Amino acid sequence: MRFLSLLPAALLATTSYASEDSSSSSSSSSAAASNSATTEDPTPAGALWTAKWDTVALQPYTQHCLSRNTYNAQIYKLSELYPDLKDFAPQLKIFYNKQLYAGSWSGIDAHGTKRELIRMDLASVPYKVREWLKRETKQKHYSVQDDSVFFAPGAIYPILPLWVDEPEDGGLECEDAFEDLERYSNELEDGKVVGKVTHSEGGKNEVEFTIEALVVKRKGKAPTRGKEREEL
Repeated sequence: MRFLSLLPAALLATTSYASEDSSSSSSSSSAAASNSATTEDPTPAGALWTAKWDTVALQPYTQHCLSRNTYNAQIYKLSELYPDLKDFAPQLKIFYNKQLYAGSWSGIDAHGTKRELIRMDLASVPYKVREWLKRETKQKHYSVQDDSVFFAPGAIYPILPLWVDEPEDGGLECEDAFEDLERYSNELEDGKVVGKVTHSEGGKNEVEFTIEALVVKRKGKAPTRGKEREEL
């Protein structure tokens, strides 16, 4: 499937983020078609981290530190880079050149100009995410330009706990619960942090998304030896 005629030539010349493979001759086109028939597309990062559980799967677990944050932002399809984001497009092309698309909602890759980018005011992005951006200088999912940050919806999933505040009434159990990404999982497991994203679109290029995270613990788990000694 090709989208070459839908994007400006200047955009197509430098970015792989919005375009499919292009061929310079009929023979190379045939070879590309043959390869695409036998090679699966890379799995977007968002799809790798999308929740692999539902409310039924939660039944063997107790839920702790549940917290939700809702954000308002703008969202654009890549076909809207010009003219809507023409001032940002040159840097976006450089930043995302040859990078795999992180995926839209639920990590899905719609391909071509149907791919989406969220634009948020940097000040509206949670402090923990801003600090992560400062540390991870080589990350290629979030493009920061002046007071704005651009990212695919699927880019939320790999660092989802950083988007959520700790509950104020959670006590010591919930202190810093969402800061350690090593504790984060997209599958249910005792003691892990899990989360989900939901969204709704409003007027033109308006989107509201809610991110929730919680800690799950398996019901009926036997106490550790240390705990047994304390009870004795």
